Amino acid sequence: MSNTRATITAAERARRAEAVRQIRHSSEMEGGRSSDDARADQDAYVRGEISIDELIARAKAQYGD
Repeated sequence: MSNTRATITAAERARRAEAVRQIRHSSEMEGGRSSDDARADQDAYVRGEISIDELIARAKAQYGD
């Protein structure tokens, strides 16, 4: 799996951060919590280091398809 290292705008970074916040909150409301590895991948997505496709691929590899 590769890093995209895309340059993203501050607005896009904020949008991604909010999406990740909502994902984490949803998991927590159901009594769960993302693994530390999953959180690191989510943070890399927020920073623009990986694409959404890469984030999904990593989650599938970690948790199964």
